[in-house]
Amino acid sequence: MLHLDVAPGLRITNERCAVLLPSRTMVLGDLHLGIEASLELEGMQLPRSQAAEMHERVTMAAERHRPDRIVVLGDLKHEFSRNLDQEWSQVRGMLAHLRSLAPVTVIRGNHDNYLATITSQAGVELVEALEVDGVHLVHGHLPFSPRPLVQGHEHPSVRLFDGVGGFVKLPAFLYHPDERVLVLPAFSPLAAGNDVSALLAEGPLSPGLKGVDMARAEVYGCSDIGVIRLGKVGGLGRHRGRKA
Repeated sequence: MLHLDVAPGLRITNERCAVLLPSRTMVLGDLHLGIEASLELEGMQLPRSQAAEMHERVTMAAERHRPDRIVVLGDLKHEFSRNLDQEWSQVRGMLAHLRSLAPVTVIRGNHDNYLATITSQAGVELVEALEVDGVHLVHGHLPFSPRPLVQGHEHPSVRLFDGVGGFVKLPAFLYHPDERVLVLPAFSPLAAGNDVSALLAEGPLSPGLKGVDMARAEVYGCSDIGVIRLGKVGGLGRHRGRKA
């Protein structure tokens, strides 16, 4: 299926977005625009194609879910230290595109140190956290305890193995029904994510999830055939190492 309601008023979509149904707020995070330019500084060359793919996917999501508001859950850009030329261009382009679909608010992530310079020029609100429909929205890199909670930062993914050791890696949502916490997959196609099995061995990256029994979190993979419910983190097999 193309979307699934994991709790009353809370929908996850195969486009890697969540939707808060009462207010029709579409939520996405971890776009990491400019990551190609950042990697070039380290000697790695990648085609600068992810922004175009994300434009297409967010348009598709907006056409299906008709949001009245869009919230970006942080890490809109990638480089920590400054705004690269690619980031200026791609972040402004993405914000303009999102604003053509619905009003936009951006929550600051740990990669967004210099983002305010761009958002202020674009006329987009940049905040540390937000509450919509009684749901708390944060990036996830800072300590935060109120529930219910929707966050990013973890970049969850799941590896599905065949009988001979091959696997396919899918971006994934994590929903913990007891804690009422939803963790979104990275919207960026180049931030494929951290294997959720690593949560059992290493724990979550987010301070607000420390002490949470992540083995009880439900895993929902995003695939070519739609959202797939894969069971709980604790039932996905032994830890095979955290990769991204």
